[in-house]
Amino acid sequence: MSSRVIPFPALAAVHDNCSAPPFPVLLHDAVAVPRARHRKLIAAAGVWALARGVSLPADHVALWAATVEALDGVNGSDDMTGPWRASVLPYFCDRLAEWCAEAGCALPLTMAESLWHLYGFLAGTGRLHPGSDPLAELRAAVAVFGTFDRFRPIPSPPTEPTAA
Repeated sequence: MSSRVIPFPALAAVHDNCSAPPFPVLLHDAVAVPRARHRKLIAAAGVWALARGVSLPADHVALWAATVEALDGVNGSDDMTGPWRASVLPYFCDRLAEWCAEAGCALPLTMAESLWHLYGFLAGTGRLHPGSDPLAELRAAVAVFGTFDRFRPIPSPPTEPTAA
């Protein structure tokens, strides 16, 4: 049995100086429909984040909402969501990555920080289901499992925001 490289014709025809972007779709474009569908939630999250001086990008909230929709099969997560369990967050983080892969966009590098603040927003505005785990447990799970790269050291969690 000989090992021989068989060139792939489509790749052989590509010029050496030409490279395709690893993720052809920008996150902003990938979440356009969920962003429009969840305008109220995204706007409320933005107001909450602005009052506390923290970053919570609209596209990250839209990605979260799109992933919740894909899991629950519902088109509305603007009101109360959950119940959220800390033990399920590793699975949810994997679903976020899969949603991005299917949409052809990169998973945001700061998504764990956004989840930290997003669950704070949900808890602080009464949108977190009463049957959910306490916010501290959800945030601990985000700090441990939300890096999306199991081989990197876990970053320090963001500081707790204070209301202005």
